[in-house]
Amino acid sequence: MNVDFHLHTTESDGILEPSALLRTVASVGMDYFSITDHDTIAVYSRHAELLTQFGERVVSGVEVSTNAGDREVHILGYGFDVGSSHISDILSDRVAARRQRAERVVEKLKRQGVPISMTDIARQATGEMIGRPHIARALVDVGAARDVNDAFDRYIGLGCSAYVPAATLSTANAIRAINESGGVSVLAHPTRNAAEELLESLVKVGLRGIEAYSTSHTQHDAE
Repeated sequence: MNVDFHLHTTESDGILEPSALLRTVASVGMDYFSITDHDTIAVYSRHAELLTQFGERVVSGVEVSTNAGDREVHILGYGFDVGSSHISDILSDRVAARRQRAERVVEKLKRQGVPISMTDIARQATGEMIGRPHIARALVDVGAARDVNDAFDRYIGLGCSAYVPAATLSTANAIRAINESGGVSVLAHPTRNAAEELLESLVKVGLRGIEAYSTSHTQHDAE
């Protein structure tokens, strides 16, 4: 079976527009898939007609940025009611929050002498959401980083000089909202930020799955 349950579009920090992503999904003959844009489910309302053509092959999805004490943890939600108030409530302020985060990152970078502006970052984002990949691509464009990985490693990754956490939403509240909307809550790429250390506590508040296959994981991690 050919599936991918972690796809992003330009509605958040993906590279492909929704229509282009769906053409790719169709061309490779994917049996099931989910678009899990960061902190937004806009793709499911703005591109509902395109998605309808895939019928039950498409599973509603989202990737929610949350805060678990001193670390940022991403929770994936699958199969929820896209009209659920539980989901809309936790995502309602995400556009503004992410823009404010980007502005704080820019301020930190400028204090370090990095010639970057919000205009540079906005050029990288075709949707409303601004994420760290957009900032990373802007850093490459202005010559402050060799590539996206270098931008994260030097400036905007966890613990780096211009890192600013995105989330104010607690991990427990995100898990509850997804579950209460009829969905399944899943811990995304658990090796990032040592999120696997939180598994026991997250299961207690309702976590229902763990993402095993990720570009962040080695084969050993997946196993």
